[in-house]
Amino acid sequence: FSTRETVMALFQLFLISILSSCMAHDEDIMTPVVNIYSELKELKASIIGLTLALHTAKNELAEQKSLIQELQKQIKESPKVAFTASMSNTEDTHRGPFSTETKLIFDKVLTNIGNAYNPATGVFTAPVKGVYYFRYSGSAFSSHEMGLSIFKGTVRFVSSYEYNSGERNDQMSNGAVMELDVGEEVHTRLWIRTWIFVDPRYNYSTFTGTLLGYPNQGLS
Repeated sequence: FSTRETVMALFQLFLISILSSCMAHDEDIMTPVVNIYSELKELKASIIGLTLALHTAKNELAEQKSLIQELQKQIKESPKVAFTASMSNTEDTHRGPFSTETKLIFDKVLTNIGNAYNPATGVFTAPVKGVYYFRYSGSAFSSHEMGLSIFKGTVRFVSSYEYNSGERNDQMSNGAVMELDVGEEVHTRLWIRTWIFVDPRYNYSTFTGTLLGYPNQGLS
């Protein structure tokens, strides 16, 4: 309803109230039964209150609409980031064992949307501040142990260890969600004196990451 329609409706109710009061009392119709001036002041105050509430609601709606449009713009303009990489070789082989913990270089790129992963170094560099998910998978011969970790910069984040089980193959995986600032790096490392299997076709051992969302926007 418009403000004018609201005023008319309230005024009609006011007149009906007066007439009903007059009919309920066997008095002359001209005899005042209510203080018309006071009622009009209350009616005016009610209309002013309704008008202010309407303006407030309109302003809040406009603010919410502006916020939604800004978030949609940021999401549309923000980069898309996702990658999966394996290790390339012409035949079945392995990496390791090494005498020190060694960064793994997954040089066989399967997906690299946004080009934030560097297959030459095995390092992912965050292009924007956000919440990311990373995961690795590893496969190894049963006669050797396997240990893997995800590092955020120089800090170990999550790890997995597979003991020599005596079975035909050993496989494992792990993942983590982490918040990164622009320029922070993530990579995987092979533990000291452990092995990881590298095959030319099946990509058993992989490193994966994707941008989930932004801290000030929520997850996409």
